Amino acid sequence: MSNFGKRRVLKIIDYAFQHEFQLTEAYDDSNTMIGLSDDLDKYVLGRFGSSFSIHETNGYRVIFLPVNMSTSSIADYVLSEIKPDVIHLHGNHGWPHYQYYADVFRKSTELMIFSPAGSSCGTPNFIKQFDYVVVNHRLQVDRIKCYPEDKRKILVRRRAANPTMFFPTYLKGEYPAFSFVYISAFVPGKQILSMISDVLYQSVGRNLAIVGDFNRTREHYEQIQKYLDAENLGSFIHLFDFMNQESLVNFLGNCGVFVWPNVKPENPSTTTNRSVIEALACGMPLLLGEMAFKDTEFVEEGFNGYLYSSQEDFSNKAEKIFDDLFKFRRNSSILNKERFSYRENFIGFYNDLYLK
Repeated sequence: MSNFGKRRVLKIIDYAFQHEFQLTEAYDDSNTMIGLSDDLDKYVLGRFGSSFSIHETNGYRVIFLPVNMSTSSIADYVLSEIKPDVIHLHGNHGWPHYQYYADVFRKSTELMIFSPAGSSCGTPNFIKQFDYVVVNHRLQVDRIKCYPEDKRKILVRRRAANPTMFFPTYLKGEYPAFSFVYISAFVPGKQILSMISDVLYQSVGRNLAIVGDFNRTREHYEQIQKYLDAENLGSFIHLFDFMNQESLVNFLGNCGVFVWPNVKPENPSTTTNRSVIEALACGMPLLLGEMAFKDTEFVEEGFNGYLYSSQEDFSNKAEKIFDDLFKFRRNSSILNKERFSYRENFIGFYNDLYLK
């Protein structure tokens, strides 16, 4: 146990945070600290800008270090100023400095945990340094490259959204302003044009809102906008720039069905996509491409939505949802509470893990 009276837990996300300042607002892997035990002294550390700053939020401290700070300097700061008992490293093992952290921190840290980001799930020598590896779905287990004896380290934790931040904002009987919504970065791998084509296949003229980040890949966003202008689709397809959490929740309350294109994901982490969890937490019906989500647990067919396999299938299943939209909304909320419980999958899981 820590000499400071509480077990000190440090979450490291060592890359420049996106401008949404996600750590202070979000859910699960971006924020492992909300609601955790008072027996833990909680820190989150990452890079944000040109200067050093500390923020108190939700019962823990967020430490932002300059983006140009060296890896060894960060390690020295962690070991001399924070002195953690538990280090939870979240991100991409492919970054050389993550291997450095694993080597350096292992020598002086009681408990080491790794949560991979995307499909970069580790190398055997990297994984060997950790006591536990936390993944969001059983499909990720076999992607972890590890020695046979280290397979036991891999823990599966379902994702979950904090219900105090994500909840239905629509009124019963209120019809959505946007029929479909797709939350996606404006990057080629997200197959935005494919999603637009699936929606436009419907003869009833329902519309689609796409929420993303115009600046992430500005060129691709501009290509999408030019296509919409050229095809005169502005009344059917609406593009929205990044929204903070509160704005996004309110916006989702004006949308009918959360959709995803029927294409193989550009990286396998789509199987645990956070925007799907946020949609479920808001009680949204789901209409997801079969090629991306057929082995996941987000949809109970005919209960809270459907998987679709073609444009025609999309159209037919969309009609079924809109025929009883409010029933599907209710059922999505039920499935979210039963299968993706924030208290069980998140708070309980990490309390147990960090206090081992």
